Amino acid sequence: MNRSKIKVKLLTALVLTVSFSFSLLAQDRSINGTVRDTYGEPIIGATIMVKGTSIGTATDIEGNYTLSVPPSATTLHITYIGMKELEVAITGTTINVTMEEDVASLEEVVVVGYGSMRKSDLTGSISSVSSDRITAVGTSSVMGALQGASAGVDIITNSTRPGASFNIQIRGQNSLQGGNPLYVVDGIIVGDIDFLNPSDIERIDVLKDASSTAIYGSRGSNGVVIVQTKGGTAQPTRTTVSYDGYYGIRNIARTPDFMDGREWIDFRTSRYYTWDGTNNQYTLTASNQNAVTQNSKIVHTALHDQDYTDWLDLGTKQGSQQNHYLNVAGVGGDISYNIGIGFQNEEGNFLLEQMDKYSLNGAINHRISDRFSAGANFILSHQIVNTGSQYGYRDLLRLPNVLKAYDSEGNLVQQPGIAAEIQGDGNFTSSANPLIEIESGSNENRRFDILASAFLEYRLFPDLSIRSTLSPRLNRTRIGYYREANANRSVNQASNDNRESFDWTWDNVVNWQKSFNELHNLNATLISSLYKTQYERVSVYAEDFPYDSGWYNIFNGTVQYGNSNSSYSQTSLMSYAARLNYDYAGKYLLTGTVRYDGSSKLANKWAAFPSIAAAWRVSEEAFLQQQQWLDNLKLRLSYGFSGNNNGVSAYGTQAAPNTGSTVYYDFDGNIVSGFGTGAPVNTNLAWEKTRELNLGLDAAILNGRVSATIDLYDKLSDGLIMSRTLTIESGVSSMVDNIGSVSNRGIELSLNTVNIKNADWDWRTTLVFARNKNAIRSLYGKKEDVVNEARFIGQPINVIYDYLVDGVYSQAEWSAMSAEQRGNMGAQQPGYAKAIDTDGDGRMTTEDRIILGQVDPKWTGSLNSTLTYKNFDFGFNIYTRQGVFIDDSFLGEFSPAGNNQRGRPKVNMDYYVPGGIPRFDWSLPFTIDENGQAWAQWGTSTETPNAKYPINGFTGNFYGNNGRYQDASFIKVRNITLGYSLPQNLLNKAGISFARVYLNVLNPLTFTRYIGWDPEYATTSLQNGNGPSSITYQVGINLKF
Repeated sequence: MNRSKIKVKLLTALVLTVSFSFSLLAQDRSINGTVRDTYGEPIIGATIMVKGTSIGTATDIEGNYTLSVPPSATTLHITYIGMKELEVAITGTTINVTMEEDVASLEEVVVVGYGSMRKSDLTGSISSVSSDRITAVGTSSVMGALQGASAGVDIITNSTRPGASFNIQIRGQNSLQGGNPLYVVDGIIVGDIDFLNPSDIERIDVLKDASSTAIYGSRGSNGVVIVQTKGGTAQPTRTTVSYDGYYGIRNIARTPDFMDGREWIDFRTSRYYTWDGTNNQYTLTASNQNAVTQNSKIVHTALHDQDYTDWLDLGTKQGSQQNHYLNVAGVGGDISYNIGIGFQNEEGNFLLEQMDKYSLNGAINHRISDRFSAGANFILSHQIVNTGSQYGYRDLLRLPNVLKAYDSEGNLVQQPGIAAEIQGDGNFTSSANPLIEIESGSNENRRFDILASAFLEYRLFPDLSIRSTLSPRLNRTRIGYYREANANRSVNQASNDNRESFDWTWDNVVNWQKSFNELHNLNATLISSLYKTQYERVSVYAEDFPYDSGWYNIFNGTVQYGNSNSSYSQTSLMSYAARLNYDYAGKYLLTGTVRYDGSSKLANKWAAFPSIAAAWRVSEEAFLQQQQWLDNLKLRLSYGFSGNNNGVSAYGTQAAPNTGSTVYYDFDGNIVSGFGTGAPVNTNLAWEKTRELNLGLDAAILNGRVSATIDLYDKLSDGLIMSRTLTIESGVSSMVDNIGSVSNRGIELSLNTVNIKNADWDWRTTLVFARNKNAIRSLYGKKEDVVNEARFIGQPINVIYDYLVDGVYSQAEWSAMSAEQRGNMGAQQPGYAKAIDTDGDGRMTTEDRIILGQVDPKWTGSLNSTLTYKNFDFGFNIYTRQGVFIDDSFLGEFSPAGNNQRGRPKVNMDYYVPGGIPRFDWSLPFTIDENGQAWAQWGTSTETPNAKYPINGFTGNFYGNNGRYQDASFIKVRNITLGYSLPQNLLNKAGISFARVYLNVLNPLTFTRYIGWDPEYATTSLQNGNGPSSITYQVGINLKF
């Protein structure tokens, strides 16, 4: 081979080598790394992008990523929700990153009514509750889960029964008419949220101050609760399937200390004592002595054997509670969807009490083009609540334990307290056996709710959009009961009560957003809204059915027209509203809102409800930028008006006939019937209006480790609707008018802390506190007390006004008093209540009555804490209501001083017993007669001079209802949860992205001085659900695929 050919080959090889080298240099290169937070925890789902390109990836469950980048790439752009964005130079093949929390971005987006905004940009007072908080509590009610989660929102349950509803007040009671907040579910106005499944809730925002509620105008003075369901907020980025479910058992707990048989006979004996005014002593006549036990063999045998009937145990069982919710969310192209289906079941502790709830929810959103988008969502709910018989629940708790439920052959006794059954001289009670009553009837509330919403949005320009939304709602409720004839009623009875309400809302919203020079930001919203309601009701009551037909064949019985009725009404509301949000450089924020409402309920239909609010983000000022420990500091101030027309009926300002009366008159020689003339109405009746001033502070320090919100508010509700008494000459006894005013002033505090956070541990707490001072400012147009209504200027709406007492007069105290002193102090006999002469004039009169306490709490609070260690989590929630003083339904039934029924059970209390009077002596052995019958022996009573309570019937004229009053303050551990999240490496094999199992205990502990079942529903009557408290033990699972 010659030398020239060799040179050519060498040159060719060199060219190929250099070309291959440049080709290698031009190819993409692979880089990898791990993204963690400042505590060393991996960040799952962080976005890694090559700056200036669409090349990117996301971190896996271990925070790791791998990315191929072009040779020209120099910088990575890394983002994650809640973290500060990062740009990192590409300096090698392994790039590990640590991200810091962005406190400002962590502040979630909240719904403010007809829109949403970042919480950091809020100028009003709004509190938010997440879905995690709602589902963690494990209650069957959304309201139960909301209890204690938001400062200034006072929520209590009103019954122990399945499906029980709740009472709610936001920043105190604004009206003498009461009233609930406005509920908005996915933009739809609803009457309550009892029909929702807690597992379907994405978040709840509570609008509290007038700046926030003014956008709802005449309906916002009691606050606004905005609920977003998972369907209503779905913006999924991928298809996910989730299941949340639990099952629990419900046991009766904390039964009060009722008297046993012998203690109850002692009480019954005291109720048969009489006062002998001639000899100044108590006596027990022979007939009354006989009546104590009615010489009953059954009663004396029970007392001898101390073998008593546990009526509560016979009529109750172990209850249960379960909830199952399956949700599917996904996205395909420009279409996102969400669908959820749920089932709840709750069986009460009382026999035949049960709730079933079925729900189906869905949503679809479609971005049709850059200009058009559309969507729709719906909620279908069907709830069935059965509260059992009419009197079974009540009488089960009223029958004394010395009576027997079954005879010697094991058959139910029809009337356990009559003479024949107790083998005595007379009746204890003629009530039917509650176990028979329980089986003899049913009371079923069947409810259907259909909510739907559809919108079309047109984006005329990138910063200008127009949205039109139509939202219909249908509620149909059927309340039916059937009661068989027994000792409680002579004929069988049935009722079928059908109620239907249909309403629709048509909202049109124009929104314009614009930024100028990257400093000035404007957001303007214009709203027009039409709202119309229609309500109708038909109720039929009948008796004397030929067979058990339930409430379905109602006309098979004899219809009782006096107890049957029908009604119909319509209302409409037309509204125009505007809202303007402005901020300068994210530091100075301003919000102005006005709503103009016109209501068909009022003769003077239109009224305006304006508000203005400002905020200053002090932490964004240059003089604080160097303070690394300060993340956020914002001052807020708002002032505005909202309204309330709940006290005005659909036709309350229109002259109308009296449809409740029938008159006959001559018409062309014929007698015809018609409605009578209606009473005159007040055509000037207007909305109750609430003016509110709110000063707030939001702060966060130490990289979000500590954050707090404080609000001070001053509300004045004026033009309160009251019934004004008119002169006799007017021919009308009364007329409703706007003649009252009430104020609410208070403070709210929310404190969130991250106590520990590292690779293994995470411990967080939330403390909520609220104090409210409610005070009447005027009544009937005057600043004067109305004593006969227990309404006082400067005092809360709901107070207990009565005599102040301090024990009873003992025999020695009474004997030491002169006749004049006894007369002046109302001490006619020993054992009478020792009333306090509060005005110091030396004699007891009605002027000595004072305000003993207030029904609504002086302050409320809660403590929520969650602790996570690796895959384990532990949490608890504590809730308290303090300063609650009530007229108690439990004591009204079971207190020796609060009820004069000597045939009903009583709770153990320190009541007065006079000395030297016949009384059973239980230390003596029973005598046994020739037939083997045991009889208790009589002895002599010993006085209890220091007793706290008089016995009902011997209380005196200056005791009032003190036997029913007590402090109902409490501290409750709402729930305790222990959970475990399964390791991810085990779940990956099954295609599961998350799995957690947990144990949860509801209502495990209550700390209170309250005597009764449960202080939460203490004012509910026995028949309506004031019964035993319970503890629920749950096991549950959370799955995501």
